[in-house]
Amino acid sequence: MLYAMPKKIQFAPSQSKWQLSSEQSVLVLVGLQNLRMQQGVQDTQLMENIIQLTNKAKALEIPIVDLYGDDLLQGMQQLGEYATTHPQLIFAGQITPMLKQILPHLYSVTEQICVIDDAVVLNTQEQHIQWVDAISEQGIHHMNSYSLMRLWNLSAPAEFVLSAKGILLAIAEQLDMDALEIDPLTDLRSYGLDSVAMVSLVGLWRANGANITYESFWQHATAAELLQILMPEN
Repeated sequence: MLYAMPKKIQFAPSQSKWQLSSEQSVLVLVGLQNLRMQQGVQDTQLMENIIQLTNKAKALEIPIVDLYGDDLLQGMQQLGEYATTHPQLIFAGQITPMLKQILPHLYSVTEQICVIDDAVVLNTQEQHIQWVDAISEQGIHHMNSYSLMRLWNLSAPAEFVLSAKGILLAIAEQLDMDALEIDPLTDLRSYGLDSVAMVSLVGLWRANGANITYESFWQHATAAELLQILMPEN
């Protein structure tokens, strides 16, 4: 059974100074196949955080690389290719002995490496905290999933967030659906969109310059109507 994710206060502060950017990030998921095979893992905070990170990356078109088993070398090749245009490698998942060996090599390629400290898992909580503190002393960044998603949102280009594609992907993220599955004329609440998600979306769009209120969203809760409100010139 997995242990409870450590709290932010249990980690030493990160020593790195570089700024995260959604346009330069790659989300690297490690060992998800093995994690999913563990009994009860789907109901843990770890998996909830990993799913939220994955959905956010998809919503902002951040590349995702899955490192696991036999495909490890192929995944490393993908990382090498991305590193030239997306030098910020963001790690979540299972911290394996193999990954511990790989990290110093990757750090020689790019110093912009970040571990999401509440979206990784080791054998025990004590080992978890000790390892995050150790990599922080080596210059590797760490932060929690909430902080990462907030920084990704803040750094995303407004022209993408308020594009038709960006709007639909943000809605799909909140619904945990594929954007292509959303009928533009169907009330989004029938898919399960609740008031908390609506507030989150309004905040995202207003932060990027959109003229929308919660009340107007509530009254025009289809994707087609939202596109007209958020992109009135089109």
